[in-house]
Amino acid sequence: MEVEEIYKHQEVKMQAPAFKDKKRGISAKNQDAHDPDYENITLAFRNQDHAKGGHSRPTSQVPAQGRPPSDSTQVPRWLYRAILSLYILLALAFVLCIILSAFIMMKNAEMSKQLLGFKTELWNVSNSMQACEERQSEVWKSVQGNITTVRSKVEKLEMQLADIRKVDIKKILELLQKPQSPPQ
Repeated sequence: MEVEEIYKHQEVKMQAPAFKDKKRGISAKNQDAHDPDYENITLAFRNQDHAKGGHSRPTSQVPAQGRPPSDSTQVPRWLYRAILSLYILLALAFVLCIILSAFIMMKNAEMSKQLLGFKTELWNVSNSMQACEERQSEVWKSVQGNITTVRSKVEKLEMQLADIRKVDIKKILELLQKPQSPPQ
């Protein structure tokens, strides 16, 4: 409470010189333009209850001189429009991201179906390749078996041929060694 009373007391002191300045006129204003007390008077707020000597609570503070609000404190309309445009662009970008995400998810589902199809086809191909390899190994074993049987038969025939030659050569030699009888 003391702070309020001191503030009110200072206000009353400031109002007294202001009242004297009004009596002096405009020349006093020009004369005291650079006086710090005079500058404080323009910032002081008048309270009519203090002049009567009564204590009242402080009212809303209104500047001594009424002046229109400066343009620097007001936000220009184009700034609101620019911010609104940015919010709209942000919302559109967000919607675009949602649409692109949905599109990507759809494409992802299609690609997974295709990949499952490829996986099935690859599985079938690998199974058929494995079956072909098994058949090829079986065929190769049978071919090797046939080769060995043919080889053994060829060797057997060579031996028989060698025996036949020996027999034929012996017979031919015997025939040659026999005296030739005159033909009759």
